[in-house]
Amino acid sequence: MKMFPRFYGMLLAAGLSAPLCAQDLHFAQFEFAPVLLNPGQTGNFQGTYRLSGIYRDQAASPSGFTGDFKTPYLTIDVNFGFAFRKKDWTSLGIGFFDDRSGEIQLGRGGFMASGAYHFALGGGDLALGVQYGSISLDTKNPEKAKFYDQLATGSSSSPDLMKLQQGKGSYNDLSAGLVLSKPLAAKMHQLRIGVGVNHLNKPAVGIQGTGSGTKLGMLINAHAHLRYHLNEKLDLVPGFYFRTMEDNRETIGQCMASYLFDIEKKIRLNAGLGMRFGDALQFMAGMDYGKIKAQIAYEQTIGDLSDAKDPSGFGALEIGFSYTGAITKKPNPKPKVFCPRF
Repeated sequence: MKMFPRFYGMLLAAGLSAPLCAQDLHFAQFEFAPVLLNPGQTGNFQGTYRLSGIYRDQAASPSGFTGDFKTPYLTIDVNFGFAFRKKDWTSLGIGFFDDRSGEIQLGRGGFMASGAYHFALGGGDLALGVQYGSISLDTKNPEKAKFYDQLATGSSSSPDLMKLQQGKGSYNDLSAGLVLSKPLAAKMHQLRIGVGVNHLNKPAVGIQGTGSGTKLGMLINAHAHLRYHLNEKLDLVPGFYFRTMEDNRETIGQCMASYLFDIEKKIRLNAGLGMRFGDALQFMAGMDYGKIKAQIAYEQTIGDLSDAKDPSGFGALEIGFSYTGAITKKPNPKPKVFCPRF
């Protein structure tokens, strides 16, 4: 089983001009990476700041995480009172990620800074967001790669290996998005729909250096969620994602149930199912505890690509969390001295 990721990394690196980012970051739980999906979701929460993150292992096993196919992502976004109209607000955020594959740890990492302006609309808002990313490409363990000429001659060196060891590329990425959030039916239900476009500048991606490689096409992300308040204890949250980039398309449907377990401690138990149509089944479970939300997801590839996408044969595991905080100003009233009349 170890030969597959080794040759996979070898094939990508041999030409040194192949698009290493042909597959953008994807998760089963985009709610823990909202700004990555659409920069219009920067600051789209009730509070002052939000810290969220997710870790995905594509080659997990029943014994735990393997680390060969991993993607950690961490972001923080903050809301500010600056605005051109009453009830509007502005948001800024920054995120970091490191996406790695195989024994040679081929991949990319970097940061993405985002900003959004929220136009207040009758209890909801319309947010316009933009994002700038600075991303580098390299291999962490190039010495573990084995090329055909090494296998044929038994040599420990190879011209391709030298290129792989020296190769490093980088590119800048621009994104933009719109998100509409609106309460429905006397604010009992919450609707959120949006569309984002990544790779607006169509950057050239390759490991030979900045500006080398193949140009990325624009990636369009459309998404929608409805939080339906079924009764005092139970909420249903159906969600839909559609992503398209040139000839590649991805459609995801999910439905979560959220049960209010303890109203005083603000504990909600969450569970649900999803499907990346034609590709994978998804199972999610977690809980809310006050301002903290944590959840785990398991994704099992179905169909003919299960062996290729799940090298361990077990599937992918994800762990996500978020914390939403609020900073309130303490009142500082001026003291008043009362002089009683004698």
